[in-house]
Amino acid sequence: MGESELYCRIETPKGSFVAQRRPVERWIPCPADCCYFPDTRDGSGGPLEAMVCAAESGAPGNRVLVKPVALIRVHTRRGFGDVVMCVAVDDPVWGMVDGAGDLPATFRGEIEQFLTARRSPQNPTPTVSWCSREDALTAIDDAAARWAAIVNGHG
Repeated sequence: MGESELYCRIETPKGSFVAQRRPVERWIPCPADCCYFPDTRDGSGGPLEAMVCAAESGAPGNRVLVKPVALIRVHTRRGFGDVVMCVAVDDPVWGMVDGAGDLPATFRGEIEQFLTARRSPQNPTPTVSWCSREDALTAIDDAAARWAAIVNGHG
């Protein structure tokens, strides 16, 4: 896929509330735009997820030009799921971030709390690992290859 022009599509804008179903239902705010990479498939068959940092939240369905900065791996009893942490390329506040270490620790904590809270009740104890920017780019390339295999009848 290459990293020269990576776009995500916004599903849930930053600040929107998402239901957490454990231990009791409550609503939690998204700390960043929840997005996905079009024309990709993760290991479970859905599009590769992303969270995009931008000073202003986007609108659902909009595309945003992104720079991946880290891979977040959410481990559960059933395996793991990957989320690519990105920044909006043209954003004056976040655009200078190059890696997970450039993100404020408190913000990283918010991301971890959000990702673990939204996992299903069957997986009550997820843990989060932060991986490198290179791991994020590899995950994007792998997900694009899975999509291409499906489109070409090999998946």
